Amino acid sequence: MKHENTPSHLGLGISIALIAYLFFITASSLVWNIRYGFPVIQIVFIQNIVSLLCILPLLYKEGFKYLRTKVYPIHLMRDLAGIVSYYLYFVAIQYLNLVDATVLNYTAPFFVPLIWWIWKQEKVQGNVWWSIIVGFIGVAIILNPTRQILQIGFLFGLFAGILSAIAFCAIRILNIHLEPARRVLFYYFATGSLLTFPFAMVYWTPPTFWQWVAMISIGVATALGQICLTIAYRYGTASYLSPLGYSTVIYAGIISYVLFNVPLSWRSIIGTLLIILGGTVTYLLKKKPHSIAETFESPDPKAKPPL
Repeated sequence: MKHENTPSHLGLGISIALIAYLFFITASSLVWNIRYGFPVIQIVFIQNIVSLLCILPLLYKEGFKYLRTKVYPIHLMRDLAGIVSYYLYFVAIQYLNLVDATVLNYTAPFFVPLIWWIWKQEKVQGNVWWSIIVGFIGVAIILNPTRQILQIGFLFGLFAGILSAIAFCAIRILNIHLEPARRVLFYYFATGSLLTFPFAMVYWTPPTFWQWVAMISIGVATALGQICLTIAYRYGTASYLSPLGYSTVIYAGIISYVLFNVPLSWRSIIGTLLIILGGTVTYLLKKKPHSIAETFESPDPKAKPPL
């Protein structure tokens, strides 16, 4: 018995998801480009306030009643974990190359089953453990345990991945409670703006015009990425779209080499491939289709997209 049917218009969902992740890595690339000019907390504050302003028009028609929810604690957990995860990821970017920081941040899928097991006491299936092991072998190769396993940038990246996994689990709970994506995003960006505001003011560094452009662009790109990803999930499900998150690593490699002239080491390449393999297999095994080939079946072109 299949857990999920092949969604209609899957190709469109995949295309929009790939665009979403391109927006996300664009934001990260801008952070990497200005990484030495500003306190990270200032960048995170501007990212959140700009993203909040971008999504407010989507909430205008519904009014404030639309924001009422019975699961504030879950929203708060998702928001705090997500905000601190972004902060640690941006700090990791200051110490590492863009690809290594990004791939460590995307270790989240390997932590999700473990966190879900602790949180909801849901047993992790044995076959999923193998994909987790493959992923962590990739992490170990990137960390280079003979020399740099305690290097501060790698630790920031790993903890960003752990907190991101907590945020994913909280989002899963919010989805169970049928919380609308726009409400989830509003609380996330609003909480991020309020939480980071006082710290940003303490460490504020006046930007130049082009630095303002870069930081505002980070917020716009983040908001557009979130909106595109929300739309993509109307046409697909986690089993189909979640592995596409690793496209950010490919984007990061291309951007690093073409724009910043930063080539990848063989450790980064091998480790990244293993992490992508492990993360992809994790979702394929959790889907449990009759055969793996079903994952790549073409959807019914006559079916209507889900609302």
